[in-house]
Amino acid sequence: MYQCFFRDLGVCLPFTQLECDFLNFVNTAPYQLHPNSWGFLRAFQVLCSTLGIEVSLPVFLHFY
Repeated sequence: MYQCFFRDLGVCLPFTQLECDFLNFVNTAPYQLHPNSWGFLRAFQVLCSTLGIEVSLPVFLHFY
């Protein structure tokens, strides 16, 4: 699980502010999220950076 987590999904330590905010919001540890959930978070960050939108938890929760 951890090999695909870091290599395939592009998640790296330390976590971004969005990832930390999301983990606090759902009140869970990083290993408790399914890799698809990490993929959603990562795809949202990439999309926001491409479109020039500020990445934040309220914006993420609005779209998903």
